[in-house]
Amino acid sequence: MKKLLFLLLLIPAPVFAVPIRYQTPSAPALSRQPFKYQTSCILESRNTLTEDVCTVVEVREKSGALKSRNIYSNKFSLTIKSYFSKEKGFTTWDSFNKMEYPWEYKIDASKGTLVMPGVYLKEVSWD
Repeated sequence: MKKLLFLLLLIPAPVFAVPIRYQTPSAPALSRQPFKYQTSCILESRNTLTEDVCTVVEVREKSGALKSRNIYSNKFSLTIKSYFSKEKGFTTWDSFNKMEYPWEYKIDASKGTLVMPGVYLKEVSWD
């Protein structure tokens, strides 16, 4: 009986064989995966309102704060990229002006949120 127990201890069991993996500490994730949604948007040009469905892609910090927001409209051939930087504050770039400029969102109760001059976005998510 003692010999049988001794032999069982010598035979490796695959159930208990767990490989040891040495992992180097990686940098902590600073942002989450992008969040994509579609919402209606309005282009205001010479007092004429034109509606479209825009695609919005947001990236947030791990704390939940907004890191960047990209808005795409195929009908208007428009791309708006907004991000927050410590030096410049909330900055916006759009494919119409092709330049960066500081912009704070403004809310119009009937049209939605003004995300750049002349472009309103409805149901935009906020921090």
